[in-house]
Amino acid sequence: MEKLLVHICCGVDAVYSLRKLKETFPDVHIEGYFYDPNIHPEEEYLLRWVETERVCNQLGIPCHLAEYNLDRWLKATKGLENEPERGSRCAVCHDLRLEETAKFGKERGFDAFTTVLTASPKKDFQILKQVGEAVGKKYGIQFVAVDFKKGGGVEKMNKLSKESQLYHQNYCGCMYALFQQRGGEFVPELVSFGKGRPAGSREELLFTKRIRLYAEGLGLPCVEEEFSFVGWRLISSVLMVNKQPIPHTVLYFSKGIRGRLNGKIQKIEDKGDYIQLVLNKQNVKVWLFDQLKEIPLKEPRVFTDPIFITEKGYIPLDRETKIQAELKVSFDENTKSQNLLIGNLDAEYTLKFHSDTLLDGSGGYQLNDILSVIEKNKEKIKSGKLNIKVLGAYLIGKLGERV
Repeated sequence: MEKLLVHICCGVDAVYSLRKLKETFPDVHIEGYFYDPNIHPEEEYLLRWVETERVCNQLGIPCHLAEYNLDRWLKATKGLENEPERGSRCAVCHDLRLEETAKFGKERGFDAFTTVLTASPKKDFQILKQVGEAVGKKYGIQFVAVDFKKGGGVEKMNKLSKESQLYHQNYCGCMYALFQQRGGEFVPELVSFGKGRPAGSREELLFTKRIRLYAEGLGLPCVEEEFSFVGWRLISSVLMVNKQPIPHTVLYFSKGIRGRLNGKIQKIEDKGDYIQLVLNKQNVKVWLFDQLKEIPLKEPRVFTDPIFITEKGYIPLDRETKIQAELKVSFDENTKSQNLLIGNLDAEYTLKFHSDTLLDGSGGYQLNDILSVIEKNKEKIKSGKLNIKVLGAYLIGKLGERV
């Protein structure tokens, strides 16, 4: 064996497995191949890829990123949606990933391939071995079966993962397995925010991880500081005037409304920048601005009355105006965000950015703008004169800065 291609599903499974392979086969050229069409949504795929790239960079191992192809996986597993984990759906999923790895490796001159999936306590080694050997025979490339769990592999993997501050996913990536685990509950892991990076979201974490990957690539020291807070998620909202729906947003950390509210305006208060309408039920308030927008929080919210935000002119300032409202939200005391320090903590100067945006994508920084600043100041950072801090959960009360 001269060239070994390693299928990689995530940074956590790879962080020990790749070290073990380098130790076991010191004279073999090793490269990685990240291909996992079972992972949903795409932001989760990219987050696991960024962490995989970090691990490979640490070890000097080139790694290839395959195209995200959820449709192919959905077609391959059709009819197997209700199969239990480690069942026939998993076998099809393994076959799909290992076949693509073997095909890729054969086309590029590799004479052997393997997978870090065998590092996972949730994966059956014998099934993976059978699939790998069958696929290898089909494409004329050797499958190297290594059970990375042996010899305390899981403990070593977890230790290295913690030391590298890797993102540790809480599901394999398969939406069907996640549905079974949650028993019909709302599954926040499968929600994407598009162009937004709300505090505590996967998108915010991906943004931070991309910055870290770039900075470490320049040889700059990086440290993440994770912190927990009570998170908030908007599930659904309705605001109507005289039975006509009107455009609106909802202020962060508004509590939900019981059922459908049918109310009237009790107070009209001029707050300077906006007009506040106080309704006669459930302490619901409506803020009227010159333009419809989302509002960041300068301080954490303590009082969580439901607050809708809309534009002046949509609601007649008449106490007989009938307003209908619905609001469903969820609070999660286990929400996490993170601060990223690039450089030395005791540097003379600090440049600060933040990683989150509002739900609509406003209020934040562009990735390339931060990367340009890092590139421009890399020598100052290396010398210890300057550090850069990327603060998490900033737009909901400057939580990262308070940490």
